[in-house]
Amino acid sequence: MKTQVEPDNPTLTNALEKAAKHICTARCGRCPHVVEQYPCPKECNLDTVAWECWMQFFLDRARA
Repeated sequence: MKTQVEPDNPTLTNALEKAAKHICTARCGRCPHVVEQYPCPKECNLDTVAWECWMQFFLDRARA
């Protein structure tokens, strides 16, 4: 049974960020490109943070 929750947008963003950080940690810091063969949402460089890529991965999945 799904629990009906109607959080506000900042709450959803915060929850998504925490989930992305948790997944990133569980995957040893690997980005979704490595784990899921997901195309990088932007050019990767030394400033790229893997959990931000996980957030975009989840957002894209939710919209699909």
